Amino acid sequence: MIKQITQYPTQTSFDFGGTVRHFDESLQTLINDLKDTIEANKLEGLAAFQIGSPLNVIVIKKEGEFLEIINPVIFTKEGELTPTECTAYFPNITAVTKRAKKIKLTYDDSEGKQQFLTATDDLAVLIQRKNDYLLGSTFISRLSPEEKKIFENKLKGFSDTDAQASCNISPFSDKILTVIKYGLIAGLISLIGAFFSTMTPYIKIFEHYLMIMIAILIGLYFVRALYEGKRCGVCQIGNTAAVLLIKSTYLAGLYLLNYWILF
Repeated sequence: MIKQITQYPTQTSFDFGGTVRHFDESLQTLINDLKDTIEANKLEGLAAFQIGSPLNVIVIKKEGEFLEIINPVIFTKEGELTPTECTAYFPNITAVTKRAKKIKLTYDDSEGKQQFLTATDDLAVLIQRKNDYLLGSTFISRLSPEEKKIFENKLKGFSDTDAQASCNISPFSDKILTVIKYGLIAGLISLIGAFFSTMTPYIKIFEHYLMIMIAILIGLYFVRALYEGKRCGVCQIGNTAAVLLIKSTYLAGLYLLNYWILF
């Protein structure tokens, strides 16, 4: 029977696949449903998760024949590929992932007999992608941070070109945060050194200009973070404001320590 394929944003009601214990008629019915649904939608394969079943079952269509993979366990991965993948869960949307070029797995066939399989290239990628569903995930977990931002834009309706252009910027705001972090640490270390040094006047000057620099960097971070969020089509005003508040609090704390220790 042809089944409806679960598509984004619909979520399954289970997180991980259930091990098949009974190789009976109900299992064969599920396998037949997967085959019928693959044929009807002209797909390369489906995991049981994709038609609403929690069982660890994958069916792959390979060279006109069906490969039934039950309770798969991938125990060896070799090499690396960066394929452009698509899946029925995210129709008409592609993403560049990272996959193993060669895998070895053990699984049960429909009669419960243990089998071993070595798969390479396209077949290896397909099995890995379907196995993600059995782990309660999708290929999103295989995306780099940059590719994930692009993919999120595609989900919002951006074209492929616009999605890539909108996020083709470096996260410079993160670098600013790193400088602020080390600036605050340097200020704290300098204050601690004031207890053991006779160069208090010079430490006062250093702390004065350091706090001015940190204040400027905090303002620069806020502007840059909002700019990056706008370019990537992400509304992150709340998150940016929270970081701004935290860093400003740290700076205020450094100022109070300066007043208490040096003045």
